[in-house]
Amino acid sequence: AGITVKPVINQIEINPFLYRRRTIELFEKEGIVMQSYRSLRDGKAFNDPTLLKIAAKHSKTSAQILGRWCVQKGFVYIPKSTKIERMEENSKVFDFSLDEEDMEALDGLTAEDAYEKFEALYRKCVNRDTTKDGTLDGVKMTITLD
Repeated sequence: AGITVKPVINQIEINPFLYRRRTIELFEKEGIVMQSYRSLRDGKAFNDPTLLKIAAKHSKTSAQILGRWCVQKGFVYIPKSTKIERMEENSKVFDFSLDEEDMEALDGLTAEDAYEKFEALYRKCVNRDTTKDGTLDGVKMTITLD
C-alpha cells in the first residue's frame, strides 16, 4: 500500500516567491533531486523591485535572475516558453553568478501569505485532479507548507 521505490526527482513549484525550504530539505535529505516548476512564476513577478534591482546590477532580465537563483540553489531549471526569443533569454543563466547579498535578498521574497495561497491551491487541485468519486477519501491532505 506504500511507496516501495523512492522517486529520483520531484517537481514542485520553486522560486524566490514560494521558497519552501523545509519541504526541499526533506526531499534532498532523501537524495531526491528537486526540479523547479514555475521557476519564472509565469512572469507575474518580473516587476518586483528587488528582482529589478538585482537584474539591473547584473545587466540581466528578471527571468534570468530567477533562473540563475534556481541554478545556484542546485535545482533543475527548465523554463517553459513558446517564443524563441524567450527560450534564448531563459537559457542565458550560466554566464554570471549572484553574490551572497543577491541570494539572501531573493531568499527573503517569500511572503507569509504565499504558504496560505499555496495550501488553498493545493487543496483545490488535489480535489480536482486526484479524486475519482468527488470525495477526498484516501487523498493525502497533510502537506509540508514551508
